[in-house]
Amino acid sequence: MRNSLYIAVFLSFILSLTGLGQSRNQYLKIADKCFEKNDFVCASVHYKTALAYDSLDTEVLFRYAQSLRLSNEYPSALYYYQKIYKKDGGREYPKAVFWLATLQKINGDYLESYKTWKQVKTIYRKSNSYENKKAKQEIKALAFARRAEKFRNDAQVVNLGNGVNSGASEISPISFGDKLIFASLRAKNMGENGEVFDELYAFKLYEAELKDSVWMQSGDLPMVINSPQYQVANGCFNESKTEFYFTRCGKNAPCDIFVSKYENGKWKEPKKLKLNEGLSTETQPMSCEINGEEYLFFSSDRKGGMGGMDIWYSKKNENKEFENPINVGDAINSPDNEVTPFYDVHSGSLFFSSDWHPGLGGFDVFSSKGTPLRFSRPKNMGAPINSRWNDLYYFVDNQKEVNYLASNRADLSINKQSTCCNDIYSVTFPKEIEPTEIEIKTLDQLNDYLPVTLYFHNDRPNPKTTSTTTNLNYLSTYKDYIALLPDYETEYSKGMTGIKEEEAILDIQDFFKEYVEKGVKDLALFTELLFLELKKGTEVELTVKGFASPLAKTDYNVNLTERRISSLINYLSEIDEGKFLPYLNNNNLTIKRVPFGEYTASKLVSDNLNDKRNSVYSRAAALERKIEIQSVNLKSKTDSLPHISFDKEILNLGKRKKGKPIEVEFEIENTGNAPLEVYNVEGSCSCTVIEQGEFTILQGEKRRIKAEINTEELFGELTKKITVFSNSEPKEKTFVVIFEIIENN
Repeated sequence: MRNSLYIAVFLSFILSLTGLGQSRNQYLKIADKCFEKNDFVCASVHYKTALAYDSLDTEVLFRYAQSLRLSNEYPSALYYYQKIYKKDGGREYPKAVFWLATLQKINGDYLESYKTWKQVKTIYRKSNSYENKKAKQEIKALAFARRAEKFRNDAQVVNLGNGVNSGASEISPISFGDKLIFASLRAKNMGENGEVFDELYAFKLYEAELKDSVWMQSGDLPMVINSPQYQVANGCFNESKTEFYFTRCGKNAPCDIFVSKYENGKWKEPKKLKLNEGLSTETQPMSCEINGEEYLFFSSDRKGGMGGMDIWYSKKNENKEFENPINVGDAINSPDNEVTPFYDVHSGSLFFSSDWHPGLGGFDVFSSKGTPLRFSRPKNMGAPINSRWNDLYYFVDNQKEVNYLASNRADLSINKQSTCCNDIYSVTFPKEIEPTEIEIKTLDQLNDYLPVTLYFHNDRPNPKTTSTTTNLNYLSTYKDYIALLPDYETEYSKGMTGIKEEEAILDIQDFFKEYVEKGVKDLALFTELLFLELKKGTEVELTVKGFASPLAKTDYNVNLTERRISSLINYLSEIDEGKFLPYLNNNNLTIKRVPFGEYTASKLVSDNLNDKRNSVYSRAAALERKIEIQSVNLKSKTDSLPHISFDKEILNLGKRKKGKPIEVEFEIENTGNAPLEVYNVEGSCSCTVIEQGEFTILQGEKRRIKAEINTEELFGELTKKITVFSNSEPKEKTFVVIFEIIENN
């Protein structure tokens, strides 16, 4: 009896397992079919159900993770790729490690992503595969991502709201008059788990109108465009708005570009463009006119590309036919995907999205200056235009001063926490205030723009000379300096790898952008303000100080900084056909030159000729090679202000013996129109003793200042300062003494 019961229970258990196995296999079959149809939401629902029967099946875990990723459920996909990686270690499922690194980056966990990409590089180290190249690229790109969000631009990115966006995906926005045309994958009948029950479920093109500052959907385009046989998206007009290009994708066929005539508000029967290839995808057309000729940019995986989807263009010929497409080249295209091109004729810039070039996460928007013949290196558009997710379809509307993009970013402001689907966003920039004539009434107003700092390459201008002048103007030395950026990147990062290498490169790039380029912009603004003041008849004195890194001898560096100041004077003499030259010639504009040499250089800067990385190409060394417009003195003939002037501002005494006092003298003159009240004269250390305290100098009079420097405790090359405090502008003026103390033999 007991045996019979045991057999019955055992048979019941076996039968139950068989039933479970059948149910599991049924769910897997459904999931696989959904996956083959690219219905990844459906696939993920059924893979999840199959996993309830066996949660340790790595193959099903991997398929489930893939379906979650492809339906943009990034947090869940990340969790399961991590689970597979811990279990498998990349042995049977190396792609799980690849996608884990990808999603860690999208999740904003850049450090962990960097570590995982290094593991991907190790796994694929024996091949020259896409995965190996992608790992190397991402290791470099992560250094950019870790710092890029710190440099946000001032764009305002706003979700267009429920009048345009839905629970499904919205993509490819374009403005058309007062309307917005976009594509959407929305369904009428959906299940609780996201299953779609519509008989015809596909992307279609829709219209929206702006009513009381709110976008509201006004309907979909007619059936002649939205054919039920196709997925329809990616619309654009030609310049005259008489032809409408768009993409149609068949159920089991690649995408092709079609064109429909648009006349009197009516759409004609579309025709397939001859540039389409039968076995490749041509999509995301963008028409524009360049120099009177129509060009069509588009994205394609056709033969002859760099890998993945590439951006191509075709020019329309005299017969109104598009010529053979041309790849825009490897400055733009990569082994990965470049998509959604938009060419802005006004700025001469190509906007596109890429998942290869250094970005913040998935697809980022980039811009590149140029023409179809040649484009510059792509520039990341930065946050908040780009996010950790996918940012695509950047569209520029110059007439309305608003741009658009599609993104699957999690936007908590409208309770959109899922990254499953794309929404459409507007992108606006603060309006630039029209420049008005600036009237400078006080000295302080002009001095607010100081110092203007200008940077130089090592031993420039005119290297290996002791001359104190140059024929070059600063702008020419600046252009030569900027051209050396690749050399700086290479030399400063030499011997480094990984994050350290990329951070060194970014450090140098930031220096050139935030210091070198900014200096030229500041100079342009300053010279405009300066010219306005000179036109009033005001006499202006600029104090320009020069600095150098400690790579050369003292006397050489003093002459070098003189040459650098000379390049600025040449710039002022030549700018705008010499508009400053009359003021320089009649001494209404004078320049006080103060060459400091290397005496104020940071002690951290190397003076080792054999260590060029630190003595020439480091950020620290580059920061020392500069001149500064430090102060402006306005000497109006009608004002009633004092003005302080020194007969010299720097005194180089050479070598002096230790223990022997150094006597110093310089002369103060009041060149203003009111009494100069000197409140105090101070030395920079207790070793400097100064005779004078408070005193007054009447206009046009002079007074000598005497000081003595005690050298008992001093040794080596030194700089000592004597500062005069007065009621003049600037209120503090400094006299510098340079000398070298040697042992008394």
